[in-house]
Amino acid sequence: MAGHAPQITSEPQVGWFRRRLVRGGPWVAARIWLDQELDEDGYLTADEILRCEVDGKPQDATEEWLRLADHPISESEYNYLVATSKWAAKHAPDEPEANPREKIDMNKVSLPF
Repeated sequence: MAGHAPQITSEPQVGWFRRRLVRGGPWVAARIWLDQELDEDGYLTADEILRCEVDGKPQDATEEWLRLADHPISESEYNYLVATSKWAAKHAPDEPEANPREKIDMNKVSLPF
């Protein structure tokens, strides 16, 4: 799905996505997946559950879908966003990735080089 915008429907689709938590904020990682309990033969043992996670926090997939549908990304980009967020929270608390609920202040952002 990465690089190809899915046809937007009311039904959430499984995949990796990015979104902003506030206008002008940094991108955060999001994903939707199907949680399946399987037995040793690979048969379902319970109903499938559609799960969603945005910036590491569980969310309702249906409520998040319209915010995510236009921003599919690859699994590697998803992993990069997750790692960057964790690194910034630990090592660079003033960086936008460590504060995704705040608008980016271009006067405070460090130069990339």
